[in-house]
Amino acid sequence: MCSRCDGFSERIRIDHPYEYFNIVEQVKEILYVGTLEIIQGNCDFYSLQKGQPWPGDVLYHIFKCTSCERKFELSVETYHGSGGVWDVANL
Repeated sequence: MCSRCDGFSERIRIDHPYEYFNIVEQVKEILYVGTLEIIQGNCDFYSLQKGQPWPGDVLYHIFKCTSCERKFELSVETYHGSGGVWDVANL
């Protein structure tokens, strides 16, 4: 267990775009302070903003803790609106 990232290990179901963008803004802050870093994604994470067109039908990003290297995933399906999730990645 890691004191830097344990607080991010709760699974969060995303049902609405505003929930996704709220998580994106929180993760941007976490990246800024250096707790997590982006290791994979299918679009520019920093360009994601409310009111802008979706860059794809399915968005995903994988992050890792800079201390223990535990991985987290943020994903959302935008085309059909089925939602998404923030969760510990099982990679």
